[in-house]
Amino acid sequence: MRLRPRPRGVLVAVTAALLSAIPMAVSAQRAARCDDSERVRSVSFSGSPGFDDLTLAASIVTHEPGIVTRLLHIGSVPCLDSLEMRRDALRIAVLHRQAGWFQATVTPDVQRRKDGVRVRFIVEPGPEAIIDTVAVSGLPEPPSGRRPYDQTLLALRGTRFDRSIVDTTVVAVLSRLRDVGFARAEMPVMDITIDSTTARVALALTFETGARLRIGEVKVNIQPVKEGEPRRVDSSEVTRLVAIKPGDRYSSSDLVEAQRALYRSEAFRLVLLDTLKMPGAASDSLIGLNVSVAEAKTRSARAGLGWATLDCIRAQGRVVDRGFLGVGRRVELSARASKIGVGTPLGFAPALCAPAVRRDQFSERLNYYVGSTLTSSQLLGLPVTPTLSVYSERRSEPFAYLRETTIGTLFELSRQFSRRLAGTAGLQYENGRTEVDAAIACTRFGQCQIEEIIMSMLGRGIGIASASAAYDRTNDVVNPSRGWRVRGEQRAGITRSEYVPTLRFYRSTIEGATFLRALRGVIGLRVQASGVFAPGADLVDGTPLLPQQERLFVGGQNSVRGFQQNLLGPVVYVVSKVDTVPLPDGSFELVARQGGSYDRVVPRGGTAMVVGNVEYRHGFRFLAEELQFVTFVDAGALWETSSQRFAWKDMRYTPGVGLRVVTPLGPFRMDVGYRPYASTVGRALYITPKAKEGDQLFYCASPRTDPNANYDDVLSCPATFRPSGGRTFLSRLVFHFGLGHAF
Repeated sequence: MRLRPRPRGVLVAVTAALLSAIPMAVSAQRAARCDDSERVRSVSFSGSPGFDDLTLAASIVTHEPGIVTRLLHIGSVPCLDSLEMRRDALRIAVLHRQAGWFQATVTPDVQRRKDGVRVRFIVEPGPEAIIDTVAVSGLPEPPSGRRPYDQTLLALRGTRFDRSIVDTTVVAVLSRLRDVGFARAEMPVMDITIDSTTARVALALTFETGARLRIGEVKVNIQPVKEGEPRRVDSSEVTRLVAIKPGDRYSSSDLVEAQRALYRSEAFRLVLLDTLKMPGAASDSLIGLNVSVAEAKTRSARAGLGWATLDCIRAQGRVVDRGFLGVGRRVELSARASKIGVGTPLGFAPALCAPAVRRDQFSERLNYYVGSTLTSSQLLGLPVTPTLSVYSERRSEPFAYLRETTIGTLFELSRQFSRRLAGTAGLQYENGRTEVDAAIACTRFGQCQIEEIIMSMLGRGIGIASASAAYDRTNDVVNPSRGWRVRGEQRAGITRSEYVPTLRFYRSTIEGATFLRALRGVIGLRVQASGVFAPGADLVDGTPLLPQQERLFVGGQNSVRGFQQNLLGPVVYVVSKVDTVPLPDGSFELVARQGGSYDRVVPRGGTAMVVGNVEYRHGFRFLAEELQFVTFVDAGALWETSSQRFAWKDMRYTPGVGLRVVTPLGPFRMDVGYRPYASTVGRALYITPKAKEGDQLFYCASPRTDPNANYDDVLSCPATFRPSGGRTFLSRLVFHFGLGHAF
């Protein structure tokens, strides 16, 4: 038997009619009155080969009560509507038939109890419809060296007949045609034949493309902010941003870029681009363009206040003028502050901050940023966006360093090459100083006298050239569930000061992530790798003398979540409780007790790192559709390329669980990582207390385990100290809070 479906428009109309009844039906379901035995207690699904429960629940009207109603008894439990339940079964069946299971049927199974009903929709998908043949006609020959227009359509052979995939492929072909001048190309006539005996599908598509067209004229219409007021924008400014002239080849991507440029200028609240039919014989080869814009208010101000795990209380403010020196030029004055509550001079409420922040010496002062940014939508008519920033800031990386920039400048050129591909190139110069922990200054930079440490912080200039690119094929930038993305960055810098010799360094970073629906949830995978190279740099204990802010650190809420921020990798412990051991020559040595306490832990950082993350997110409808539970496993390693090589035994693996609450600003998350390792072994240093006169002295206090080791030289002090803690299950849990997914 052979079935010939009705035209696509009829099927879409029927589906739309069914789905349009959902809002009214939901309202009716909630408003109805019924006995407790007729109230819906749960809704479940079984047998679906291609859709998870969240997708199926979003396509129907019958819903179970939320967590607030079930636990707190706020609101009413919805009543069962038998008619709507049968319609829901039809909606689910149509959803599967559109996806390729053309004989799918759905049966609602209702279990009645005294406290209500349990509804389960049983899906019987039937055989998959496989595309057997694809016949395409009416397409022109592609330009020389380009792939044929029908290549992606012919590639559908042998795949499941998913109507959405077929339509998406057809739309992609039309986009290619319209990009090369076929402005009147329309959706093809589609003839679909399904053999129900063999579950094979034959597709025949006939295209009508028309002739290639050029732009005939460009008209501009401008609507002021308020009716009757004079226009602030001249039509020549709009034409400059559109960058499409009479005689240009028609291209739909050029129109999209023109619309994007107008919106990017932030001078218009509405932008419409329409094509016009040219009069007379010119209509066969020319097409007109009508640009309609509505002016927007160009000045705004905004302020915000929030809290974060590592920033404690933070505040920000911004003033923007989007019409600075003409349309498409934007100036922004912004200010930010973090560590409010714990950082001087606003350290009025340290109890509001996370314990890790209270222990971090680089959080003792307020972090701030004050700057001005000038942006233009174009540069000399080129489709790039230039940005110039001038700023002053103080920023810190927990336990690692504090960077104070007296004055900094940043010039960037960015371009959106396509909807998914973007790139940026920039030049940056900073004049400031970097403060590191005294223990790191001694063991890494060889600056073990207080005068040397102070002198090294007098300031140094850093110039950096950078380039980055990102290709994103995910379905959602904020909350992806399908697709993949890849990002890369290359930085080259030079730094110099009166005290530290000139140093050149290079830093490369690459990141790839993919997301897929599986196991009725979303699985995300990410791999990061980065390396810093400083040819010719002096080495101290096998470590190149890189600026601390250019070194790499691993661990934290967006990295390996079983470790606190930056604390995966080599560390130095500063101890104050030591034993004095006399020596035969009358001198003495200081030794920290193995398993003892420490005052602070300082990450050394590294010059190469690799991080991998696997995360599974699953939404639980029986609690709330906005709630997701997460399980994850993170892995990472950090090392010094000048003295070490990567080894799998150095990888650290930390599992964990988390919670996500979907909000308009993005998912709010809480993660709990588990570190199945004892405390990291590191160097133990004892630093004498500060005195009014005299220098602070550094001593190696690592436990004596190797008789051949040199314990007198802090630069070669062995990493033999393991502090207390980390033996119980609870002590190995690490909590993280944030907004947005970890990757």
